[in-house]
Amino acid sequence: MRNKVRILGIDVDNINVEEAGEITKQLIINSNKSCKVIVAPNTEFIMMAQKDEEFYKILREADLATPDSVGVMIGGKMQKKPFKQRIPGQMYFRKVLEVGEKEGWTFYLLGGKDDVPELATENIKKLYPNIKIVGYHEGFFEQDSEEAVINEINKLKPNVLFVAMGAPLQEKWIEKHKHELKVDVAAGQGGTFDYEAGKIKRAPKIMQKIGLEWLWRLVL
Repeated sequence: MRNKVRILGIDVDNINVEEAGEITKQLIINSNKSCKVIVAPNTEFIMMAQKDEEFYKILREADLATPDSVGVMIGGKMQKKPFKQRIPGQMYFRKVLEVGEKEGWTFYLLGGKDDVPELATENIKKLYPNIKIVGYHEGFFEQDSEEAVINEINKLKPNVLFVAMGAPLQEKWIEKHKHELKVDVAAGQGGTFDYEAGKIKRAPKIMQKIGLEWLWRLVL
């Protein structure tokens, strides 16, 4: 039984990034292509979910929910249940790539605009030379081409599907299609592909440390 902290009705896993990687590994091992859902609740997500019943349900029922903001960390401290570690989206992304390279997992990147997923893939392969990214596709596609995208994913059957469309669109897209997607896990990744593609720089480490990365993103 995993340790969780409930914040405004949303259960967030109290784990560090190493544990997040191990839990993801176990989800993949036990999945049998049943598409386990991974979310990263931050303050914005949780507040948004209070007014969006569908999003609220998705966050509550996710197979893994990683703590992804200073606000969530504060919520844990207020309940005297401090989180072990804040896990920003890109940190989780890199950890899964790291574990996946060792385990021989296959990945598919869905999201980003224009050449973002392609550039992200190229940069990821420089960091992880043995990584197996079997495909990618931008996230701004017409509804009539959605079936073709899903068919491509299902043909490749990746272990991990990263979806970067922004919240709550990415989570709702995963939820809508999870029963037809032949993947082991699907994780919402927000703007991670933009960071990996070099389109957006992460905040200076001091801003990350004191919890002002959101301000950096706002300024950009």
